[in-house]
Amino acid sequence: MADGDSISLGSAAALFSTAALMAYVLVPPIARVASHFSIVDGPGGHHGSGRSVPVLGGAAVALSFALTLVLGYGLDFPTLDLLMHRGDSLAWVAVAAAIVLTLGIVDDVSPRSPIAKLAVQLGAAVLVLNAGYGFTAVTNPFTGGYIELGPLGSVATVLWIVVITNAFNLIDGLDGLAAGVALIAALTLLGVAALEGRPDAVLLWTVLAGALLGFLPYNFPPAKIFLGDSGSLFLGFLIAVLSVQSLQKGATAVVLTVPLLTLGLPLSDAAYAVIRRWLGAGVASVVRADRGHIHHRLTGSGYSDRAALLLLYACCAGFSALAFMAVLARGPMEAALVAIAAGAAFLATRLLDRRSRRDQETARR
Repeated sequence: MADGDSISLGSAAALFSTAALMAYVLVPPIARVASHFSIVDGPGGHHGSGRSVPVLGGAAVALSFALTLVLGYGLDFPTLDLLMHRGDSLAWVAVAAAIVLTLGIVDDVSPRSPIAKLAVQLGAAVLVLNAGYGFTAVTNPFTGGYIELGPLGSVATVLWIVVITNAFNLIDGLDGLAAGVALIAALTLLGVAALEGRPDAVLLWTVLAGALLGFLPYNFPPAKIFLGDSGSLFLGFLIAVLSVQSLQKGATAVVLTVPLLTLGLPLSDAAYAVIRRWLGAGVASVVRADRGHIHHRLTGSGYSDRAALLLLYACCAGFSALAFMAVLARGPMEAALVAIAAGAAFLATRLLDRRSRRDQETARR
């Protein structure tokens, strides 16, 4: 399949269904292995479920994604070649993804310090740079010209990967949230890739979306298995890297804008968490976990897990709609939409936080 060729609906559906079925089949045995070796989130753990739930769900998503790409390649879909255009090295990307997945698994088995995890993520991001992926220029939304980034492009790429990776890790505190947000993002980026005539990106996002859909039935409240750090870190890393990969050919500003808008919820929640912790207890507290995230506030103020989850899904869908509008608008309107969405995301997080605090205070009286 040439880079400019179209993808038949049947081919996309076959890859999507294969990834979904593979994930759905892989989850139960992985859950049994996790339970057997006590790799679980216990009562009072990260999710606060009040029961022991196996983790390592991310391993099922990662395996189904990778195996579907390999199977597709064997069936004459050049799925692996799609990551290697313009001389980029698939081997380095695969190694980086494997490192992040391994980091998550190790952290699920025996929690590591935030600094140690950050160091490994930085190393994986550098490997992605070594593979030839990275921001080299961005489109000026007002003039249509390109702004060369020079050395700042490498810094921006590493920051992008690390921030997105940790944003997904931070929101993985409610059954189905991180996986659902990742699915909405993948479907949105799939649609944009189709509009932009990018068959390579369409195939990659299709496979990822299928793997997530196959996993979600086990992760929807009440979850039978959690993503774990193996899943949240891997998903964040993969979405960040695939977004960078999509930037390698044209439409730079568009493809960068879309994940920024689509991931408005986790990014704004992460930004607010950093600000909240910094102002509350100083810079040293930024890396300390707390239960002040938006999903914690919603469930703490009386929302059921499912109600909170659906509300947050709706927020993500709204940002995704803005992403499609940005693709259609282009020019100055695109820049305006990004600014409006960023402000709205942060404001919505603040308003929900204030409302939940008020509800909690009322309930205590």
